Amino acid sequence: MKLIVISDPICFEAEASLINQLFDAGMSVFHLRKPQTNKLAYAKLITQIDECYHDRIALHQFHELATNFPLIKRLHYPEWLRKTIAEETEHHKQAIIKSTSIHDLKDMNQLRGFDYTFYGPVFNSLSKPGYAGVAHADLVLPEHKNACKIIALGGIDAKKIQQVKHMGFDGLAVLGAIWNNKQLTLESFTSLINRNIKKSN
Repeated sequence: MKLIVISDPICFEAEASLINQLFDAGMSVFHLRKPQTNKLAYAKLITQIDECYHDRIALHQFHELATNFPLIKRLHYPEWLRKTIAEETEHHKQAIIKSTSIHDLKDMNQLRGFDYTFYGPVFNSLSKPGYAGVAHADLVLPEHKNACKIIALGGIDAKKIQQVKHMGFDGLAVLGAIWNNKQLTLESFTSLINRNIKKSN
């Protein structure tokens, strides 16, 4: 299954170094989401990430920075921003990978031109206490005609990978499982990678 890591929403010391280590350890897609960070700090963090990994970064904010960092070809559109996608993508001449988010499965029918969407929170959030999951234990995703893949988000750690797989998701995204204890970030990521490979065989 596709494994996506979402950044800690708050900037912290030596963050870029840890992100580079995650890439070195096999992180294939990294969503850079910093809702309270200004454009200058957001761009500075990108410059501190090794350029060879820029094609694995998805921008959640300041999409115009893709012009300054030409190797970045992934843009994420939150639900509120999705309606502007037609106008914005006209300004990007290179092919881009587009993602979005939904909180109701019926919204899948409205998604066109997106490569994948986050859906959740599937389980009780690890990064937002009190943010309850919406999935029941026997959830199985309905078949849909849309080519957009569905990525499980919310409350996912290594122990839940098999359950996510049985639910029919195309992949999973993690946040709290990686960043809640930064001293164990690499260990937690390795555990997710190993469990994902084992359960996919």
